Amino acid sequence: MGNAESQVASGIKAQVDSGQRKLYRLISLKGDGELVTLMKVANRTKDYSILDEKIRTEVRPFLYNGGAGKWIPKGDIVKIRHADREDEFQNVAGTYKSLKPVDHVQFGCIENGNAQFGSQNCPYRFCCWDLDQRGTVGETILHLCFLNASSLHADLAKRLLMAYPNMIRDIYVGDVYYGESVLHMAIVNEDPAIVKFLLDRGAEVNDRTCGSFFTADDQKDHRKDTYDQENPDIPIQTNYDGYSYWGEYPLGFAACLGQEECVRLLLAKGADPNKQDGNGNTVLHMLVILDKKEMFDVLHSQGARLHIRNRKGLTPLTLAAHLARKEMYEHILELSREIQWVFGNVICAAYPLSDIDSISQDGSISEYSAIYKIVHGDALSHVEMLDGVVAQILRLKWNTFIKSHFYWQFGLFTLYFLIFMLAFVMRPGRDLNPIIRQMNLTTSNNSHYSVNKTINDPCYLMKNTRTEDSARFVLELMTIIGATCYLYFAAYEIHQQKLKIFFQTLSAAPMKALFLFSCILVLLMVPGRAACMPMYEDVMGIMAILCTAPYFLFFCRGFKMVGPFVVMIYKMVRGDLLRFVIIYAVFMIGFSQAMFVVFRRVDADQTIFSNAIEAMVGMFIMSLGEFGDIYEQLEESNHARLGKVIFVAHMVLVTLLLVNMLIAMMGNTYQMVTETQGEWLRQWASILLVVEQGVSANKRKLMQEIYSQPLSDGQQRAVVIRWHQTREVEEKDLETAKQEKQKLLRSLMIKNTQSIITDTDSIENC
Repeated sequence: MGNAESQVASGIKAQVDSGQRKLYRLISLKGDGELVTLMKVANRTKDYSILDEKIRTEVRPFLYNGGAGKWIPKGDIVKIRHADREDEFQNVAGTYKSLKPVDHVQFGCIENGNAQFGSQNCPYRFCCWDLDQRGTVGETILHLCFLNASSLHADLAKRLLMAYPNMIRDIYVGDVYYGESVLHMAIVNEDPAIVKFLLDRGAEVNDRTCGSFFTADDQKDHRKDTYDQENPDIPIQTNYDGYSYWGEYPLGFAACLGQEECVRLLLAKGADPNKQDGNGNTVLHMLVILDKKEMFDVLHSQGARLHIRNRKGLTPLTLAAHLARKEMYEHILELSREIQWVFGNVICAAYPLSDIDSISQDGSISEYSAIYKIVHGDALSHVEMLDGVVAQILRLKWNTFIKSHFYWQFGLFTLYFLIFMLAFVMRPGRDLNPIIRQMNLTTSNNSHYSVNKTINDPCYLMKNTRTEDSARFVLELMTIIGATCYLYFAAYEIHQQKLKIFFQTLSAAPMKALFLFSCILVLLMVPGRAACMPMYEDVMGIMAILCTAPYFLFFCRGFKMVGPFVVMIYKMVRGDLLRFVIIYAVFMIGFSQAMFVVFRRVDADQTIFSNAIEAMVGMFIMSLGEFGDIYEQLEESNHARLGKVIFVAHMVLVTLLLVNMLIAMMGNTYQMVTETQGEWLRQWASILLVVEQGVSANKRKLMQEIYSQPLSDGQQRAVVIRWHQTREVEEKDLETAKQEKQKLLRSLMIKNTQSIITDTDSIENC
């Protein structure tokens, strides 16, 4: 029995009280029972008459129509499944309309007597075992035979199917293992012989199991039942992690568990490798998730398609990029490429851009492309994937049109910044020509005297009293026009692309987001000028100029000379400095309030520690090394000795320990970024995608046609790359060719064996 099936068994045993169900008298969860005892005797005496009679008399009452079966409405089965949950009526969608169960008849949605699982057109499912007579988790005694998975139970299962062949179509109806058939269980038990037996007996090869046990871990608590379909609704967002998430279909089970013989048996019986599970994953998607290259080749050679997208819009290739499966990603690239010519150790190949390039066929930005997933991925393996085909495509895009747009945007921003800075510098700090008025005042002895009073005009920024004011007005107008243009182009990007893509781009370029915020602040200065509010306008202007200057770092990331240092700054601010500030704040609050109490005196307000809030600033100043003046002030406090103890403790814990720890963390980050050569390449690629998004869709499409060429089908675009193979790569290719030859011979042997078995069965039947 496999490890996963052992978990199934332990899960059932934890939920079931075998004394409450009649079927456990025939076969119990421990593997014994009346039928098992009779099977042992029959195997020993070779007389199966007593066992067969027992099966006919004892099993028949549990079956619909004496074993002929019945078509049960799906809504009734879903209701049974849903009853296993604690929130029984909290997680059901749809209106339940009870249908009348019917006997074994044909429906328009049923082909050859088999209803397609999950079909929206057919409201019924065939059941042989009575739903009210099943085990606690919805199993039959046939499931119990495969659950115990011994040779004795396998023989007993065969006898049961000989007597009642329709039992093979029963599934678990409990919530945990819903949809699991005996074919699923035989595959998990790694028994190809019994798998072939079940397939020959008519087991459904495209049945799905969608119980919570076979769902991704982060989706188990969010499944939602609907009455008109068997498979529950699950959220799209998932990381696909799950011990028993194997794609729901028997073919997926066999492929994920590495059982090539079972895979070929299922394919020979009509299993569809392109069926999609609840997440939209085909068997190729599942093999990418589990990183199984050899089995991937087997399924791909048998007709599994590479361009089917799951519910997240990911093909097997882009899913490998999303999950940072580097070897699998490169392997799929090799399968999808077209070799144009080979000369010695040089290979010229065309790689389709449909799943790789961030530009789709209509010119829009594709967030489901391999480049997009790799550049925006946060795993270390994503950095390692920025080579080979991805690096070549990025360089082609850069040289074709990105470089010119990058330098053009850099020049425009530099000009905008200079204009903004000059306009800000030329602003007068006060009214240079105030109004002087003479005022008459009367004293207490009724004498009069005159004084001059200076009145500042709040609208002084709108005056043109100096020669440079005219130039300032022009520069300010140009600044407002520039900020408006930048915001307009940002709105145009949002209109051209999805809002989600725009914000993902800003998250990869935080300085651009800060710059757009500064443009909003520039426009907010206009109401302050119109309302003659110079203080408000100054505040907006100061914040705007502070948010504008860091945008230079965005462009610095595009230059190899300074780009790695900008990356270091980003990583230090988001990582090292953030952790330091959290710990530093704890010490700062405690020590500052302690010093506030030490210096708390009625007649002394001259120290910085006389105020509880300013005491924090004082402790920060101490952290920077200003010790002398503060230490002398301790003699004037009420608690001089205690203050000195606190002073020394702060020096040791904060100034010596925490500050030096921050320096060590930053040094470690510097070394890590320096050693990781691909980190700057990822930042450069991120800049490339940001600039690319600012280009119109039509121009992107035109540029893609320049750096690519059409494939042989005339529809897809591909980038042509020439590779120079080293001796190691050649040896690897030779080894791969040998392995492929061995696989081909093995598959031929399996097919010959299957044909011999089929001929033997035909002879026996005759």
